[in-house]
Amino acid sequence: MPFNLLARASTFLTACLFGLAAAQAAPADVELNQPGTLSVCIVDSNAPMSSVVDGKLVGYEVSFSEEIAKRLGLKPDFKFTVFEGIFSTVANHVCDMSAGSHSITLKRLEIINFSSPHFVGSFTILSKADSPTKTVADLAGKRLGVVAASIQETYANETYKKTTVIPFPDSAAMQIALLSGQIDAAFFEGGLAAIYVKESQTPLQVVVSIPNDDQPAGLGIAKDRPKLLAAVNKAVADMIADGTYAKIYKETIGGDVPKLPGPDFKPSR
Repeated sequence: MPFNLLARASTFLTACLFGLAAAQAAPADVELNQPGTLSVCIVDSNAPMSSVVDGKLVGYEVSFSEEIAKRLGLKPDFKFTVFEGIFSTVANHVCDMSAGSHSITLKRLEIINFSSPHFVGSFTILSKADSPTKTVADLAGKRLGVVAASIQETYANETYKKTTVIPFPDSAAMQIALLSGQIDAAFFEGGLAAIYVKESQTPLQVVVSIPNDDQPAGLGIAKDRPKLLAAVNKAVADMIADGTYAKIYKETIGGDVPKLPGPDFKPSR
């Protein structure tokens, strides 16, 4: 082999080995509960974001978290929690990261840090198709279900002053309450609402759908784990840049892929 080709081959091999070593060394620099494992707190019964189907955990947040772990050279370990307690689980190191489709807000930033935005969704209020609750105006004097500690709960309390807002531990419990008549309407994440409308044996109707572009979701990281946050942020940025984010979105949610706010996003509320 000519010397110049040998030199170039040697340089290329050295660069590859250096890159591989850097990738393998990165997890040792981040703060984790257990070396080699990325524990992720996640909410069950929250399709299409995270739910168990035929004994397997699937959904947008599941696939996204698995890809984050893969890029950090870690094994994902999912732990179920209720949404209301998901922020304290991260703050108290029960999990390394939370993936609860939780919007980045000023109040939540007092408890934990968030990664760069990785999801933008919407909110939808549903009622049974034969219900007289068909419009926002009809919510006055009615019972509206929300997931406890969610953005929907905050929005409902601030917006529907004449409506009784009733919190539930998760979307599944809220759906059961809606179908059984315990509540008149229910406030779901938009993707989940679309699934319920399509698959529910009891016909459902959309009362209102509300964009949530100004409150994107981020992955939760404890405040005392800056290296983990930096590593996750890099992975999120790379996934957006190389098309992995769009691929996961299309596979788990479908439809047009929303453009995400950049890493400099700051919540206004």
